[in-house]
Amino acid sequence: MGRGRYPARLKVAPPPPDLAARYLRVWPARELYNHPDAFPPLSAPGIFGNARPLELDIGCATGDLVLALAAARPEVNFVGLDIVAKPLWRAVERATAAQLGNVCFLQADARLACRQIPAATLQSAYIHFPAPLLRNRQRNQLLIALPILHAVECGLVVGGRLSFMSDQPALYEQFLTLLPAIPRLRLLPPEEWSVSLSDLIKSHYHRRWEARGRPILRAELVAR
Repeated sequence: MGRGRYPARLKVAPPPPDLAARYLRVWPARELYNHPDAFPPLSAPGIFGNARPLELDIGCATGDLVLALAAARPEVNFVGLDIVAKPLWRAVERATAAQLGNVCFLQADARLACRQIPAATLQSAYIHFPAPLLRNRQRNQLLIALPILHAVECGLVVGGRLSFMSDQPALYEQFLTLLPAIPRLRLLPPEEWSVSLSDLIKSHYHRRWEARGRPILRAELVAR
């Protein structure tokens, strides 16, 4: 998810129809709310037409994290989900330049899109650096919310992981207070965290806030 004025400052055009058909899905909120059966499941068969493992980046912005993961693991499918169009257009540009065949981007309200996740279909999910302060009209962009966490909890396979990161202590504490409501997900000790997310693959906001000296607060959970 974009923070501050970053998405608005992006100078990017919508992708041409052929690239949009390959890399971008747009699920309008009204149609998704009223007619969810008209949309495919948010699963590897539903989005990619295959049975590869699927990982979901919720609030992916320009796709830094999901594109790096997709390039590193071509045997896994990756979906980047965001409600803002411009960052996703940039993500499509970058996926095209990298010629990635295992990534797709979804423009949708996360609260509604996550309802489309079938049980036991996600290998991993990521919620990294979500926006902490939102105006009333932006409440549909709030990612630290029980409906989304419940959908992820149900969607993860046994052993699947949810990774959360933030530079905001209050938001991190808010996330921790919600954990008793998702008991199937067990909080992991730091020594069991994914090494790649610590040292090898960092998103735009991870690098940005780290460079500014902000604390990077992290939680990783595993599905039982």
